[in-house]
Amino acid sequence: MTHQPRRIAFLLVVSALIAAACAVPTDNAADVIPVDELPESLRPGFTATTTTIVAPITTNVPIFLLTRQAETTRVTVVAVQREVPFNPTIRDVIDRLFGDGSVTSEEETLNYITTLSEFELLGASNVSSTAVIDIVNLTPEGLPSDQPYEGDLIEVVAQLVWTATEIEGITEVRILINGEQSIIPSDEGDTDVGATVNRSDYESFDPANEPPSTTTPSTTAPETTVPPVPSPESTTAAP
Repeated sequence: MTHQPRRIAFLLVVSALIAAACAVPTDNAADVIPVDELPESLRPGFTATTTTIVAPITTNVPIFLLTRQAETTRVTVVAVQREVPFNPTIRDVIDRLFGDGSVTSEEETLNYITTLSEFELLGASNVSSTAVIDIVNLTPEGLPSDQPYEGDLIEVVAQLVWTATEIEGITEVRILINGEQSIIPSDEGDTDVGATVNRSDYESFDPANEPPSTTTPSTTAPETTVPPVPSPESTTAAP
């Protein structure tokens, strides 16, 4: 029990030292920091601003119309730009080939045309790298027809194939007619039912490809010049 008062005294001294170390300063005078040393956000007149980055809403993509070469009757594709939603689906792109406005007035003056104005797009999607496009031809009244298309179907398919294979990741196209797999014309003739086609099947529509020459070589023998036969008088020796 003789050490108890010493222990209490020791604890009181330690407590006093801790309290002194943690005490709040009693100096009432605050230090004044010059304005030019303050952070910009704490200076008088500072206004916080925020920057908003607006994501693009639309983008432009190429689609392919048709044009007839002036010097021949050959029909080729021609690329034009169309506005579509940003990150478009295959249908967003293919749909620009159909309906009113598929060819602008300016493009009409350039003799650009489309055969797809006589069709309606029923669907367009992809299975891996193959685009599946479903179309139906229309009656003069604009209604879906159950009769075969009377025009040149290869021009219709060429537009679809060239446009679809311009989309990143698409290399093949399967064309459905009113939901049914069908025989599709190509440069090499009709395909099997339900076959896929690609751009190489419609190279004849590429304006960079020259059509094969139809000029046949002449079989007429070249003309030859026979020197004149000298007359007897001209060969008589002089006296």
